[in-house]
Amino acid sequence: DDTLFKLNISYDLTDDAMIYGIASEGYRRGGANAVPLDGSLAERPEWQEYQSDSATNYEIGIKGYLDGGAHSYTVSAFLLDWQNPQLNTASAWGFFTVANGESAETKGVEFELQGYLTDDLHYALGYAYVQAQLTDDFYAPSAVWDEETYKLIAESGDELPLTPEHTLSVSLDYTHSFGNEMYWITQANAYYQSDSLNWLGDNPERQAELEGFTIFNASTKISSEYWDVTLYIKNITNEDGVTGKITEGHMGTDPSENFYGN
Repeated sequence: DDTLFKLNISYDLTDDAMIYGIASEGYRRGGANAVPLDGSLAERPEWQEYQSDSATNYEIGIKGYLDGGAHSYTVSAFLLDWQNPQLNTASAWGFFTVANGESAETKGVEFELQGYLTDDLHYALGYAYVQAQLTDDFYAPSAVWDEETYKLIAESGDELPLTPEHTLSVSLDYTHSFGNEMYWITQANAYYQSDSLNWLGDNPERQAELEGFTIFNASTKISSEYWDVTLYIKNITNEDGVTGKITEGHMGTDPSENFYGN
């Protein structure tokens, strides 16, 4: 039960350039963790619920056109201030859970450029640099046999998981007109992201570094007003683009352990 605000302000520097600023608020509802509270695998009752979290986002930037409108660009910087963040972790017995931290932030810069190199050849380029980290220590409920109710999971300044520092996308497309509203469109694109971590906190059983990767795609299409025929190839180099994983150390791979998924 609260009020959310959003403010957007912009100013035209010239007919082809505009600066802008945005401040906005958002939230997510709370929820419950599916963990047992009694029996041989009992967890602390503090695991039962996690609370709503909220964020305030700030962004400033400039956007406009170049070369008489043949190219357009956007350059922006942003800061996401995250309060009471819902963070993925695990209970003492290894159940996947969510717990609230104190605070975190994501900040960075983004750059986009697109336009026409010729009347038929179009390009698009995008790049983002992101730093995402805790800004307070993160505590979660401990095991039922521990004296302290909460334990330290990660420290202030630790990198948030699954957030690559660098991402880059590039695409080219060429359009040939046959007349009679028929077109031959050929496109190639690539996406890159740098390495990231799969887990929050320095836990050797669950922590793993996810390597950076590049994905290449291509397609060619004959298009008319009423139908399209497309030939495409996804992930041309057969790259293993891993964006998340559960390590063997988390649950093991021995079938005798009788964990679902082994």
